[in-house]
Amino acid sequence: MRVFDSNVLIYHLNDALPSRALSRVSDWIKEGAYVSVVTRIEVLGFRQAKTAVQSAGRLLSLFSEVPLHEAIVQRTIRLRQAHTIKIPDAIIAASALDRDVPLVTRNMADFGQIEGLMLVNPFEN
Repeated sequence: MRVFDSNVLIYHLNDALPSRALSRVSDWIKEGAYVSVVTRIEVLGFRQAKTAVQSAGRLLSLFSEVPLHEAIVQRTIRLRQAHTIKIPDAIIAASALDRDVPLVTRNMADFGQIEGLMLVNPFEN
């Protein structure tokens, strides 16, 4: 199991994943994967064509969603106190930490500073 960052899903929806990364991402989704509620908001929350919204909805339906419950809220607060990190990224990181699973992201710079957060970049070999 893994938590997926919004950027990986956006790359996927825009057909911008290299073939090796697409293969990895597809396999990881089939194994069972999570998204934070923030990822759903980020992926669906911008203006796009109706067909793009439908595609995004189909992709998101393949994931279990991690809700924003109190343990994640508290962990998000601690992450924001300890690091310079945007609230959405802190919630996504807290979701992965709460589930004790790796975070699949290309955004190594923002997430790499968080101790104990396992990161997987599908673009790397």
